[in-house]
Amino acid sequence: MTGPHDIYDPPPSGTSWVPPRSEPLAFTRGDLACLIALGSLVLAGAAVALTFEALLGVLVLVGGSLVVLESWYTALGFLNRRPTERAWQRVVIILAALVPWLFGLGLAAALMIVLFYLTELGA
Repeated sequence: MTGPHDIYDPPPSGTSWVPPRSEPLAFTRGDLACLIALGSLVLAGAAVALTFEALLGVLVLVGGSLVVLESWYTALGFLNRRPTERAWQRVVIILAALVPWLFGLGLAAALMIVLFYLTELGA
């Protein structure tokens, strides 16, 4: 260091302009089985929604697929950083990645149902 620096005037740091190399996401047969099981639940939900309204079935299929894929990839990213060999722990981590979506979408659906109920009650 050539001069005094404190926390308000830190020395310049060397920042690499080269992006980090990407690493492939490794998954097991159990991880793939979780993806297939969650995808099957989405397909079943879309089939049920399709009996009520065609557009609702499509929306459930597309939205549910995006939620499941995003959660699955998030869990795989976590498992690549903190690997575990126990299958039940991998399943718990994959299911835990769904919790924010379930909470957020469940709250949104509950609010919509309450609003629909209130509008029907007032009519």
